[in-house]
This record gives sequence, C-alpha cells and structure tokens, in this order.
Amino acid sequence: MADDVAVDADGNAYVTDVKGSKIWKVGVDGELLSTLTNPLFTPKEWYKSLLGLNGIVYHPDGYLIVIHTLSGNLFKIDLAIGDEVKLIEVAGGPLAFGDGLELISPTKLVVAAGNPSGRLVESTDGWETASVVAKFKGPMHRLATAATVKDGKVYLNHMFGMGYPRKTHALVEFVL
Repeated sequence: MADDVAVDADGNAYVTDVKGSKIWKVGVDGELLSTLTNPLFTPKEWYKSLLGLNGIVYHPDGYLIVIHTLSGNLFKIDLAIGDEVKLIEVAGGPLAFGDGLELISPTKLVVAAGNPSGRLVESTDGWETASVVAKFKGPMHRLATAATVKDGKVYLNHMFGMGYPRKTHALVEFVL
C-alpha cells in the first residue's frame, strides 16, 4: 500500500509501502525501476509489522531518510552505496507512530507522529546518529500525519483523531 513519496535530484520517486515495508523506486517516466527491501525493515515483534515504512525524505547529500511507523525506527538509505541501509540511533526518542517527515535543513528533521504529535530531530554527523531536541504537543485526541514548511514555519496536519470535538482535520503550527 503506497503511503509517502520522496523525489531525488534526478527526478526518481521513492514510494514507501506501509504494509509491505519496502520502497519502490519509480523512474521519471513512471516505470518501476527497483524494489528496496531489507531485514532491518522488519521488527522482531510481529505486531510492530502491522504498519511499516511510512514517511520518507530525500536528503540533499544523496540519501533517503525513512521511518517505520510502529517501531519508530529511523533509517538512512545511501543511494550511492548500492542502497545501503543503516539504523539511525536516535537519543531522546521514541519516534513510535512516526508518519510524515519534513527535512527543514540538512541537519534538522520534523517527525509528525502520535503523542507528542511532532518531534524535531537533529543530527550533527550526517544522520549516523540523531537526537530529539524538541517536542510539540498538538490537539487532544489527534494524530499528526504530515509536516510541511511554509515561509520558514513548520505545520503539522492532524488528519486522524477520535473524541471531541469532531473535526475532519486540524492544521497546527509547530513553533520551534
């Protein structure tokens, strides 16, 4: 089930499959070029495989950063080294229920997630390791599903929720 997409400098699209925990590489003409799978994408606990790879971004240094929803694992996929996959060690987590990702600088990433609904993650070593440096608590009973940047401000889209008040979605600024 296709979930999120990132586009590299050559125009290739990388589409996450949230059910199959794989990434499809699609060329500029829409043809499937390859499918990326890796044992790291499958958590040990069976129940954490119900929702897999989700948010994905292309880093200007030529690699992908992708999150696994239920495990909260963040991965670096180096496209220049044969799609090498590494687990990014994140301090101050967890990143469980991670959904949308938005790279706001080469060293800062916003993760739209469950509770808290947003996390600012920073890396000083090319995304070998990272740390949660800020958290944002959004509306009650809402799950953030996407992050975007407009005019230097970060916004989280809380598309799913339960409880009251009932809304179709809520768009909230993540003040950094």
